Amino acid sequence: MRLGEIVRRAFASDLSLVFRRYFVNTLFDSTFVVLGILAATALAPDADVHFALGALFAACLAIGISTGISVYEAEHTEGEIRMRHLERAMLSPLKDTEVDLAIRASRYAVSFVNFLAPLVVAGITATPILLFRAGVLPNLSTAAWISSLLAMGIIFAAGYFLGSLSGRRPWRKAVRMTAVAALTFAVLLTIERVL
Repeated sequence: MRLGEIVRRAFASDLSLVFRRYFVNTLFDSTFVVLGILAATALAPDADVHFALGALFAACLAIGISTGISVYEAEHTEGEIRMRHLERAMLSPLKDTEVDLAIRASRYAVSFVNFLAPLVVAGITATPILLFRAGVLPNLSTAAWISSLLAMGIIFAAGYFLGSLSGRRPWRKAVRMTAVAALTFAVLLTIERVL
């Protein structure tokens, strides 16, 4: 077996694990931030569509940049540690080898996917608000409520995906995670009403 094949096999499961951990965490963070923005928008009697969209996209972009950079830096550090261990075990430098290139490629891929996750959340949840702006939906409050349901759908889908990976009751995990999102949204709505 060639070194390249060994590297691919060694990093394939690790890369998948890293993707799942970071991606789901980023997806949840950005969706919950969007739920906060939507709670304020849904209850505001004079909510501004441009402000709502600006806040939603700005928050998700900030989360994307933050998570993309933090994941890159964390993976860079982990990659250096992994390289040192491999170099010690193989008694030779591995810079610019297939191993080094695989570690760098995985770092870039994981960082980029995590940068995109909040932008996907923004794109999905902003669609009803954009439809309101285009005159398709009757008011911003309705659009915000529909966006909130889409956000819950994102959480449900992520929960189902995680549950199916473990092979045990994906519906249960999806419902549990969605219940947490719904409870959080209810708390946010309550806070918005009080303030």
